[in-house]
Amino acid sequence: MFRAIRAAVATVPLITNRCVAATTARRWKNDYGTDRAQNVMFLCNHNSCRSQMAHGWTAHLADQASVGVASAGIESGTGVHPGAVTVMAEVGIDISKFTSDAMVDFDAAHFSRVVSCCGCGTRLDTPDRQPWADPVKFEDWNLDDPPAIDSGDLAEFRRVRDELRVLVVRMLDSTHDQ
Repeated sequence: MFRAIRAAVATVPLITNRCVAATTARRWKNDYGTDRAQNVMFLCNHNSCRSQMAHGWTAHLADQASVGVASAGIESGTGVHPGAVTVMAEVGIDISKFTSDAMVDFDAAHFSRVVSCCGCGTRLDTPDRQPWADPVKFEDWNLDDPPAIDSGDLAEFRRVRDELRVLVVRMLDSTHDQ
């Protein structure tokens, strides 16, 4: 009898994780648009780690009806870093289906707030990139790059993930105050 109970209890996290992943995947289709009160764009150099985690946190924590979210890289094509996928899954957020998108595939005019996660604001100085650096809506969080400094145990990924959560919560609180 105890084995049956243990086996049933052992499946609860799996079922919960599958349900969370399915719900999360549905929520993240068309994450931004004119139907939202505000749209946030997270930028990074390659859209592979920090901006992906920020996107995941925002989609998870925001009131979906009022805050839309997207992420992109000044350059793209690197894919989402497996370490980012792993540490976000640890907190119940599935970003495994996210793609590494390019900033040029988006229009800055569609976003009320633009956040650089990596200090890439200095790379927004060419005429085609300047709309993204609008001082009214741009901020730079300048977070450490986990893949560059992690020793292999994902501790730096977790630290930056947790820092991003705090920053996203603050951002969402200020969004609601506006």
